[in-house]
Amino acid sequence: MSNLKKILSEYEGEFNPNGWAQLEKRLPKQTFMQRFGKFIVGGAAGALVVAGVLVAVLWNYDEKPQSEEPLAKAEISAPMQSMEVNENVISATEQSSARPKDRISESNQQQIADVAETNNNTGIAETTVEPSEPAMPSETPANNDKQNVVSNNQDNQSQMTPKVVTEPSFSVSCDRHCAPATAKFVAVGVEADCEVVWDFGNGKQGNGNNATCEYRKKGTYTPSASVYRNGRLQKKVNLDAITIGETPVADFSWRSTDNNYTFYTGRTLNMSYKWEIDGKSFADKSVEYEFVRSGDYPIKLALADGECSAETIKTVKVVITHVFYVPNAFTPDSEGVNSTFGPIGEDMDFKTYSFGITNSRGDVVFTSTDPLIQWNGKVNNVGTAVEAGVYYWIIKTVDHYGNSQTRKGTVNVMR
Repeated sequence: MSNLKKILSEYEGEFNPNGWAQLEKRLPKQTFMQRFGKFIVGGAAGALVVAGVLVAVLWNYDEKPQSEEPLAKAEISAPMQSMEVNENVISATEQSSARPKDRISESNQQQIADVAETNNNTGIAETTVEPSEPAMPSETPANNDKQNVVSNNQDNQSQMTPKVVTEPSFSVSCDRHCAPATAKFVAVGVEADCEVVWDFGNGKQGNGNNATCEYRKKGTYTPSASVYRNGRLQKKVNLDAITIGETPVADFSWRSTDNNYTFYTGRTLNMSYKWEIDGKSFADKSVEYEFVRSGDYPIKLALADGECSAETIKTVKVVITHVFYVPNAFTPDSEGVNSTFGPIGEDMDFKTYSFGITNSRGDVVFTSTDPLIQWNGKVNNVGTAVEAGVYYWIIKTVDHYGNSQTRKGTVNVMR
């Protein structure tokens, strides 16, 4: 009404007070509830605009430097200024629609009154909006909203980031490949809620990320690893085969005949042999060796079957014997058939040689330093013939290697 009155006041023409009073009388009066409703609607609209601006400002608050705070305040006041500008634009539009300096006739006044009455009948009423100052929201809700937004962003990022799944790995290692051998089994990258069950390939099993198994027999074993979750099989992996060889038993024996020793082992497997005897090496299953000196000799035997090997050492006491034969009777008067007495042998080459014979009373009847000279039954082979009976002899020899030997016995002189 005030705007209409203002527009009419700017026209130059004859003013009829009765027409204006008639117009005011014909226009319906606004009730208290209508005015109160207009106030509520206007205030709510302004509050919504201000609240939207505040949310936008607080949303980007942390991203803006301190120097931009005045700008934010200017943005807050912008809706209020825009409301005033819009009101001025409406007023200017109404003014431009009116034609100043034109005279308004009573018919024109009647037309204006009819328009106003029509507006009242159609429910169009003049509304004056007085924006109320909205209450500034507290910082706590804004901060909570911001935290919720950050949390939602983190959740979205976690959902967008693909989960890296690490495949478990399994390995086995042996300290040796000969029975008995110990193998170690290791699982890496198994999830905490899963259990690893090992099949060692020899009829035995083990549990856990780390396990051990001892293989006591020769053979080839194929182990495997199974992963279970809540008792249900998730994955099974066959590991590389494990080949276990047999560890040989290094044992040997020997026999000797006239200073000739034969060393042998009872192992019949196809394996390699290595003997070490008196500083010499041999690779046969059995070895014959002749010692030239008496003494204690360590004999070493090493057996190998692929990666599996064993060795043993035994000490052999070697006694070098000077081999010759000494008869126990002879007949001095047999004319060349068993008519002399002495050692008989093929190798009678000694460094030193001593041969002596005595009677039962201890009297010496014969001595010699030459193994080729034998006793003929006479005192020193030139004297009188000795009586028939039993006589005692002793032979001492030393070979060229320093081995010495003493042999004693009796001989029966038969006449």
